[in-house]
This record gives sequence, C-alpha cells and structure tokens, in this order.
Amino acid sequence: MEIIYSLLFSMFLIITILSSISTTITVFAVNEPIKVISLDNYKFMYSVKFVCIPFVGPDKEEAFVPQNYSTVVNVHNPHSQSIFFLKKSVIAQSEDEERGPISNLVRDGLKHDQALSINCNDIVDLFNQTSSFGDGFVVLLSNEKLDVSAVYTTQSSIDVEYIKPTITNATSKLPDLTVEILGFENNCTQNGCTVDVDMKVSNLSTETVSSPFNVETTTSNGFSNIQTIPSMSGGGSQILFTKLGPGSNCHSPDCTVNAFVDNSNVVIESNENNNKDSMTSVG
Repeated sequence: MEIIYSLLFSMFLIITILSSISTTITVFAVNEPIKVISLDNYKFMYSVKFVCIPFVGPDKEEAFVPQNYSTVVNVHNPHSQSIFFLKKSVIAQSEDEERGPISNLVRDGLKHDQALSINCNDIVDLFNQTSSFGDGFVVLLSNEKLDVSAVYTTQSSIDVEYIKPTITNATSKLPDLTVEILGFENNCTQNGCTVDVDMKVSNLSTETVSSPFNVETTTSNGFSNIQTIPSMSGGGSQILFTKLGPGSNCHSPDCTVNAFVDNSNVVIESNENNNKDSMTSVG
C-alpha cells in the first residue's frame, strides 16, 4: 500500500510541475489561404512567367512550337531568420478572350537557407483545379528580398532566368545608402606606395538595412579593396578607413580615389543613383 501511495504522490508532483510550465510552440504554417490581408508590409513583388502545356495561349494560335513546355519556380531564403511570403497565380489569355482568372493569395514560408520549388502541378493547385491551363505568371510578395529563379524546360532545351523584384511600397520605406570620401593620402616609401582613405557611409532613410553590404574602394592606379558592413540602422552612419596597396605611385600625375557602397547591389534602395563618390588629388 505504501508503494502505491508513493507512486500516486510522484505522479501528482509530475503533473503539478508540468502544469506550471508554459511552453511556446512556434507553428511554421505554409500554404495557408489568405482572405483579408494588408499588402502594405510587402515591399517586393516577383512576377515569374510560367508555361505549362504543349500550346501557349489558345490552340488556334499555337504561339509556340507544339511540344511539352514545363516551368519550375525556385525560391530560396538567404536570410538568417524565417521569411513568410504570399503567392498567387495569374492566367494570361489572348486579347480577344476574357481575361484569365487570378488565384487566391496563399501564405507560404521558408526557414533560414531553405528553398522550395513551385511546379506546374503546384500552380494548378492554387486554383483548386486538376488540369493545366497554359501560361501566365506566378506572383510572389515578400517583405524581404528572396532568391527567385525560373527554370524553363522542353524535350530538347533548358533555360534558367533569375528574377529581380519590383518595389511595391513607397520609396520612403526603403533604405538609402550613400558614401562620402572624407580625404585620402598617397604615401610612398622604399617598399612602394599606399593610399590611405577615410570615408563616411550613411543611411539617409529611416529604414534599417538588416543584411550585410559591401563598400568597394578603388584608385586610378589599380588599387582596390572591399569592406563589409553587417548592418546599418535608419539614419545611421559609419566612418571607414582603408589602406590600399602597396604598389606603384597613384599620382600619375593625378590620383583619383573612387568609393562605391553596395557595389554588389544586394540592398534595394529608394535611390540607387547616390551610391558612388570620387576625389582627385592633382599631382
């Protein structure tokens, strides 16, 4: 009897402890239909052409050579955090026909470094149908930049196209990186010449840049260097110093230093035309 009471008491303690623990479970929901949603937070739109049957458009037109056309849309999350996005499909029709249907928006997501493929069957599923219907667009809406590509195949060919996003939000909600060369010195010794450069990188917008970006510095005599800034808050700035060389004398007779922020174009900005600066020292 004492053993039974001991077991019952132990079970009571376990249940009491478990009931006092608050457990949070994160559910990563995908392919969730969206009925009412605000699109204000989705900055980037990817419109990807798809072709999924032997004939593109109405049969009477036979716009492409009759064969099996297939499309796969690849989506990759390059960020360190999970990303949710919206997707839908739009069917294209010829001008003399009624405009094609538009599927409902569906919520999907990817964890860090995950990828997915959207094939012709997935596009059909967006319309809850079982037969393919030609050509059109897969549209993705995301608050972060994604890696999106389309793979087009036939019996005898394959083609890959990388898709750039369209900016959907007002430009005031995007970052705006600039670089300013504060000054530089050309120093020569018996070991060669170096160029010391001071720069200021700024974000003129209130929108934070959360992903790393590069700053490239070059000189007229061929020196070059790339520095990486991990992030920059809205309205923030950072002073950079770089030493280029050693090598030949930059003054030949003049010396020019060029700076280029986000030279790899990884940050989508409200103004892409103010990312460069240059300074020349007359020899």
